[in-house]
Amino acid sequence: MSSIEHPQQLESEDPKISRCAGIICRYTTTLNTRVTTPDTIANMAELTNVGNIFRNLMGTWKLRRTLNSSLPGFPSGTFEGTATFVPRKPTAHSVTAELLYHEEGELKTDNGFTLKANRKYIYRYTQDEDKMSAWFVKEDTKDKRGKEEVDYLFHDVEMTDENAAIAGRGEHLCSMDMYWAYYEFRMPKVTEEADEAEDDEPGMNIWGLRYKVKGPEKDYTSDTAYERA
Repeated sequence: MSSIEHPQQLESEDPKISRCAGIICRYTTTLNTRVTTPDTIANMAELTNVGNIFRNLMGTWKLRRTLNSSLPGFPSGTFEGTATFVPRKPTAHSVTAELLYHEEGELKTDNGFTLKANRKYIYRYTQDEDKMSAWFVKEDTKDKRGKEEVDYLFHDVEMTDENAAIAGRGEHLCSMDMYWAYYEFRMPKVTEEADEAEDDEPGMNIWGLRYKVKGPEKDYTSDTAYERA
């Protein structure tokens, strides 16, 4: 089964391209007693948009992704599959909570190929700074279910209110390729206090993520729509 390291980057590409310098997470043994559970995340940062978005990511999502490439050497097509955000133990002192993101599905290219694909990221929430960020998973731990390790920073997610939605933006330079991330979150209850909700249903049922990628051999957009499963 192949994997996608960067958005829409297939395992068949030179793996050296997907490895670029970044921030390495330092682990400490004092974190062993800290465990993130669904209840921990559900009870945190109830009055902030960022905290509510983070906790509402938990669970399983159906996803559909459209790839549009301007270069013939990089495939255009459609990816469909599922994604999960699973709570895990925080791996840095400053981090309040972590979610392991894992997606898998099937990519059908416009030129007739079908490829199995999957990828993993780790999303972090830091309550002191009210900040969410996305991190890469170390290559040699991706297949160690439950023991995936944080590698280096993919991007911070800078949130802004935009009409009926909350937008998030991030960017990442990998070698000579630039990645711009654009999130759009639409949650009826995201700005409400948790105790005002009459049931346990999550406030967010849909959200979207676009990547714009530009480099010497890459020029494409990736648009993903998520719907709660």
